[in-house]
Amino acid sequence: MEKYLMTRKAIEKESWKFLKYSMRSSPTATKEDVLLVHDMEYVERVLTQKLTREEARTIGFPMSEESDGYASKFLSEDETKRGEQHVTRSLASTGGTIKMTRDVLEHGFMWAGQLAGGTHHAFAGHGEGFCVFNDIACAVRVAQRDYKELFEGEDRNVLIVDLDVHQGNGTAKIFENDKNIITYSIHGDRNYPWKTRMLSDYDIALPDDCEDEEYLNALETSLPKVFEKHKPFLVYFQAGVDALRSDSFGRLSMTREGLRRRNNLVLALCVEHECKLVTTMGGGYAKPIERSIECHSDVFRIMALKHKAIMEERKYLEKMVT
Repeated sequence: MEKYLMTRKAIEKESWKFLKYSMRSSPTATKEDVLLVHDMEYVERVLTQKLTREEARTIGFPMSEESDGYASKFLSEDETKRGEQHVTRSLASTGGTIKMTRDVLEHGFMWAGQLAGGTHHAFAGHGEGFCVFNDIACAVRVAQRDYKELFEGEDRNVLIVDLDVHQGNGTAKIFENDKNIITYSIHGDRNYPWKTRMLSDYDIALPDDCEDEEYLNALETSLPKVFEKHKPFLVYFQAGVDALRSDSFGRLSMTREGLRRRNNLVLALCVEHECKLVTTMGGGYAKPIERSIECHSDVFRIMALKHKAIMEERKYLEKMVT
């Protein structure tokens, strides 16, 4: 959990005076927004910490109800308070991705990134793998509700590029019948989730110990074709860095430089196709954790640098025209 604060501090202490960026607190998602994706019963039990012991174990957070004997026997007062914090954090993580979506669709931003989110294992009726609510799915549904005019026409597509080392099973399931929401995932073939893996529109499973060149070749030969075929106007980038060689759960063998090249490829495609972009953090569990912090920070550093270059080029071209 400490990686979120550490990543923010790593970005804040850098000398970014020459870059135009702003850091903001994430608002909490409303219950109505969450219910666009998640079942009422599940949402109610999350908000009141009344999940069963098995449900809480599947998620990985202490959110159980006392009625099944779990909380009274196993949860200390501090753990109960942490459960409350996990509820707030889940709502803020979701609310941040919703707010970023509003920023790029309504408030004139080209790109926006969140130092949280990417909770792609959350299904409509249950959570898994430290994912309570599916922030990207909620943000997409809010956009479909509040910006209907942007979705008019068969070719008005949203692309979710999930490059976390674990397949985005919850996201794939939620959008399995929505032809305008395209799900793309590159992940470890033998990694979590095992029993609940779903079918994305595009799934590329990589072998254990996959290194930079094999990974990047799979990305470079597939993702540009997806952009070209579906021509998305809005892209969500789940930028997990748990494919790093030193990651505790990743099973792949990418380097920091390989992940930088991965990030640049995704951003270059968004530039080429003039897509609005929302980036979320995703997984990263290296030992020591500082290696994940470096790679998480790289995602947003590269976004800021590319954005600055694009803005300067546009200003230059405008001067040339006038």
